[in-house]
Amino acid sequence: MKLVNEEGLAHLDVALKAWQRYGDFRRRRERNMNFTYGRQWLDPIRLHDGSEITEEEHSQLSGKTPSTNNLIRQLVKSVVGRFRSQATDSAPKDIADTLSRNLADEVDCRTFEEFLISGACFQRIEVGRAGVEITNVCPAQMFTSKITDSRGNDCRLVGQLHDMAMSDILRRLADGSRARAVDICRAFAQPSSVGSEFFTSGDPDRYRVVELWTLESREFYRCHDRKSGTLFYVTPAEAKRLDDSMERRWTIRDVWRCRWLTPSGIILSQYDAPMHPFVFKLYPLTDGEIHSFVEDVIDQQKFVNRMITIIDHVMDSTAKGVLIYPTESLPEGFSWQDLVRTWRSPNGVIPYDSMRLDSGFKPEQLIVNGANTGAYELLNLQMSLFEKISGVSAAMQGQNLSGVNGSKLYDSQVENSTISLLDLFDSFTSFLTARNDRIRSLIDDGRK
Repeated sequence: MKLVNEEGLAHLDVALKAWQRYGDFRRRRERNMNFTYGRQWLDPIRLHDGSEITEEEHSQLSGKTPSTNNLIRQLVKSVVGRFRSQATDSAPKDIADTLSRNLADEVDCRTFEEFLISGACFQRIEVGRAGVEITNVCPAQMFTSKITDSRGNDCRLVGQLHDMAMSDILRRLADGSRARAVDICRAFAQPSSVGSEFFTSGDPDRYRVVELWTLESREFYRCHDRKSGTLFYVTPAEAKRLDDSMERRWTIRDVWRCRWLTPSGIILSQYDAPMHPFVFKLYPLTDGEIHSFVEDVIDQQKFVNRMITIIDHVMDSTAKGVLIYPTESLPEGFSWQDLVRTWRSPNGVIPYDSMRLDSGFKPEQLIVNGANTGAYELLNLQMSLFEKISGVSAAMQGQNLSGVNGSKLYDSQVENSTISLLDLFDSFTSFLTARNDRIRSLIDDGRK
């Protein structure tokens, strides 16, 4: 095992720069996750003094109670449900046992949900003790080179950040050698860089390991064995040991090189492989940009929350109205703070000087009807825009079912909504096709 050296630190720096390239994606993904799961008042607001507070804090300072009405979650559940209903009859028969053993139906639905939220999905396909294993990988742990091809064919670097227990690290990288296991334990005793989540694990009981795959060009000889009629490739060192009668031709081939690195730059393990173990899909990848389905409806969700909060605040304010209290009627020993506190109480009793009734100094309550403010019309407009922008109609969500409308009309509404989502479904289907092809390739390699 190599200790800290320029080679390990150079590869670690390459991985760090690739991970930093996805910084904006991770921030947007976290925001999309917050909105999907109900944490919808966390966007920052900059005040006039330059300080920042969340929208929730700003609303509370304004005297309003933030209200969350999570339309995005139901939207995502409806689309995932539609995907489930379409995926039941599309499972390939030749790898059905592998998919069934990995509970691929459930795994793929959770991957599709991630695809809707972040616009990216990653799965790890590798051979384990029970055969080919499928594992979902959080996109926040992944990084790649700059990719502009929607198929990902121009990917030349891909990696994953691992938070692993020491026993898992030794089991995976020690290769059955106790001496190697001791070296790995010593490697994690080396000080690492600080100040970045790239270098540290979020779990104090686990260790950060960086898995880096790079596509490298190597010298090879293309050899032809005339006796067996086979073609194969060997390295220059291996070519020297071949029989002189063997036909050979020098060439360049691309090889995937894997390196496992510690945060301090120690290379724990490195080896070549025909392909990296990841299958991924980035959507839509126009000019290399990633934009998710959820991201399109966040502004409408925020407006709905804001309007309902305002309506609630107006109704709360106008229900009791404004109290006009003459200063001359304030009894002795009763402060204005006492008056405000008593007025807020549902059963409060406010005393006043009855001797001043004849002079008109009597407390008076003013109530204004705040219902006709146009807020309901704006709310209905945003709800309508929510459906149009997302492409998921009320019919697709199982709403607005009525005996007045025929079944053909309802089916047509669902079909039209599904067509607007066809690009999402087909893009994810291409991801599953690539995943299934990788599984077949590993199964075929195991039979050889």
